[in-house]
Amino acid sequence: MITLVAALDRDRAIGRAGAMPWHLPDDLKRFKALTLGKPVLLGRKTALAIGRALPGRANLVLTRGATAPFAGQFVVHSLDAAIDFAHGAELMVIGGGAVYALALPRATRMCLTEIDTTTKDADTFFPAFDAAQWRESAREHHAADAKHALAFDFAEYLRR
Repeated sequence: MITLVAALDRDRAIGRAGAMPWHLPDDLKRFKALTLGKPVLLGRKTALAIGRALPGRANLVLTRGATAPFAGQFVVHSLDAAIDFAHGAELMVIGGGAVYALALPRATRMCLTEIDTTTKDADTFFPAFDAAQWRESAREHHAADAKHALAFDFAEYLRR
C-alpha cells in the first residue's frame, strides 16, 4: 500500500524556497502519528530541507546519487525499489512534488492537510489528481486559533 502524506494550500502549493510556507503544530503531530514506525519515501531536496533522518522511521531517499544526505537514511533509485524495501509495509510518501507525482498513479490512500490559504511565490506543488478516482473517507476541520494562523482540514482519500 502506498499512502501520500502532504500539506497543501488551495492551489496545491506545498513549498516555497525549500521550506513549507506555514507552521501548523497540529499538522506536524498528525504527520508524526501517520508515519511513525513506517517506511517514508522522500526526495533528496525534501531530505535536505528536513535536515536529518526522521527518527522512528526507515527514511528512503529517492535520488540518482549514490549517497543519502544524512546518516540513518537509505538510498533508493526507483519507486519499485522503495516498495521492495518496505517488504509489504505501508509506504508513506512525504514529498516533494516530483516524488508525489511519481507515486500518485500507484497510491491507494492520500492523507492531506488542506490549508485555507494561497501561497505567494510557491515553487513546489502537489500533483493534480482526478477527483473521480478518489473517495473522501474522512474530514476534520480545524479553525485558526492561537497556535494556528490558518484554518485547515485533515482529509483522507481512498482510491475507488
